[in-house]
Amino acid sequence: MRAIFTKLAFTLALGATASGPFDRTLAEDFPHGNITAFVALAPGGSMDVITRLYGQKLSEHFGTPFVVVNRGEAAGNLAAETVARAKPDGRTLLVASSGVYAINGTFFKSLPFDPVNDFAPIALYVKIPFILVTSAQSPINSVPELVKAAKEQPGKITFASTGVGLAPHLAGELLKMKLGIDLTHVPYKGSMTQALTDVIARNVDLVFADPSVALALIKDGKLKAFGVSSLNRLPQIPDLPTIGEAINAPDFEAVSWHVIAAPAKTPRPIVDTLSAAITDAIQDPALLRRIEVMGLAPVAPPLSPEATKNYIAAETAKWGALIERLDLVHSQ
Repeated sequence: MRAIFTKLAFTLALGATASGPFDRTLAEDFPHGNITAFVALAPGGSMDVITRLYGQKLSEHFGTPFVVVNRGEAAGNLAAETVARAKPDGRTLLVASSGVYAINGTFFKSLPFDPVNDFAPIALYVKIPFILVTSAQSPINSVPELVKAAKEQPGKITFASTGVGLAPHLAGELLKMKLGIDLTHVPYKGSMTQALTDVIARNVDLVFADPSVALALIKDGKLKAFGVSSLNRLPQIPDLPTIGEAINAPDFEAVSWHVIAAPAKTPRPIVDTLSAAITDAIQDPALLRRIEVMGLAPVAPPLSPEATKNYIAAETAKWGALIERLDLVHSQ
């Protein structure tokens, strides 16, 4: 009897410490049913569209439905809470932007989830650069002219955004800090369309605009563009410099991005399996073209789980420091 007990104890201990083969078996059998992705934005936007595009490829890859559920309420926090509390089996995923993963933890007084510890990042596959634009009728024609005008009349020049603490707002504040100028912020409560309408009408001077909306207005001659907020130029308008080029700050980057993640305790082999499948899907030439047509910048190949985690940490530190400088910590 003692020998049997000893053998059983050894077997249990081995199982507790050597879970690798068991986890690999889980990954080989994954996903055991539907995969559901909670998208932390309303239907119809670029995040929703891209998720459905690669979701179809994942459905074909795994031979199971890939279901998209839009939960854009509460700045994406509701979707994040849902996934944070889900069973960590890789079948419930979160698709969200920089706001959820890197900004909301500093901006909100409290969250029903931990942006750092409640998720296992799978991949970062798209960046969303912003284009700094003004009305075609504006007398300002370049970033140097903007700096000159702002320094001559501090606070008179205005910039719009989709809301306090959101990416276009923080992009504007980062530009102000880098240039040492004073601009007045005008938030538009989620409406980039209304912000752009007012920029065109010269009711407000500037906005870091979503390229999916701004590109057509630039081509139609309704807007003038000063630069793009990414590290690299946009292929759709290759003659437009980056903001970093325009202000001689090569490290200037103020972008949003898409990350897909699983609940924190999801076995690593399942995370790796999903990462590999998404990498294959995103690098499909037809999907890449669709992403670029929307004015976005595909990350191809997508960042690995570890690289995604490190990028989120760097973005959290950068935007957290700016939010603190603006005295907006836990202001919501």
